[in-house]
Amino acid sequence: MRVRVLGAAAGGGFPQWNCNCANCARARANDPEVRPRTQASIAVSANGEHWVLLNASPDLPHQIAASPCLQPKPGDPSRHSPIAAVIISGGDVDCIAGLLSLREAQKFALYADGFVQKIFFENRIFRVLDRRFVTFNALPSGQIVNVEGPDGLKLGLSVEAFPVPGKVPLYEENSNNIAALRAADAVVGLCISDGARRIFYIPGCAAVTPELRALLLPEDVLFFDGTLWRDDEMISAGTGAKTGARMGHISVSGPQGSIEAFAGAKTARKIFIHINNTNPMLCDDSEEAAFVRRAGWEIAHDGMELQL
Repeated sequence: MRVRVLGAAAGGGFPQWNCNCANCARARANDPEVRPRTQASIAVSANGEHWVLLNASPDLPHQIAASPCLQPKPGDPSRHSPIAAVIISGGDVDCIAGLLSLREAQKFALYADGFVQKIFFENRIFRVLDRRFVTFNALPSGQIVNVEGPDGLKLGLSVEAFPVPGKVPLYEENSNNIAALRAADAVVGLCISDGARRIFYIPGCAAVTPELRALLLPEDVLFFDGTLWRDDEMISAGTGAKTGARMGHISVSGPQGSIEAFAGAKTARKIFIHINNTNPMLCDDSEEAAFVRRAGWEIAHDGMELQL
């Protein structure tokens, strides 16, 4: 199984277009220790020919342009794409906006749970995904689904969606009470398997539960929410008024953070993804990045590849 990180940043990308925090300033100055990143998504393939996207970020056209494996090859038909399917983990803009760039009469299969499908069917802009070309498939929680491409193409991959703590997308919020914004099916984690190895993709998560930890096996690879280093990070940086908890993201550091929550978890690799522009671990030379590496984690970057 091949995995390519298409984007590793949180919503807005890195550097973010309107942010002048210390991290973004270094990235714009082409500091070699601070690599720019587009918004989070990964691509997975069992055969290196047909690919499945996990989420479709707003940066998808740029990500395809930077990934030869996702481009038509010499000799392919005039309309062709190696992208056979897209699987969605939540309704946030940085998970679904890239679908609007896949509207050019190209066949692919789309998988999403009921919460996200309802967004697709109620928001008229998603009608640009012509049902003659795009097949909408259910993603029931707790069930292993064999992923197929257009016309029933077998891709050699299965997916299982499972609920993780989270909240409804920002544009669906109707309260400032975080408890009222939580929904059991608003955010899911994805487990992708080729029958031999498994990848867990969880770019958004508010808390690490015992049930989540129990899913992981020693041979698994975990891509996990690395949005903020600490809960009040955006407030301290002057870039926002919300805590990570209010946004539905667990912090990386601290006694309640994800590093501590997964301490002792036996997985082949643990990789942070969906990293906000204010997070100091984006700087390769930072103390925070060194702390992450000592703890046995990796920090995703665009173009990162895994061969499992």
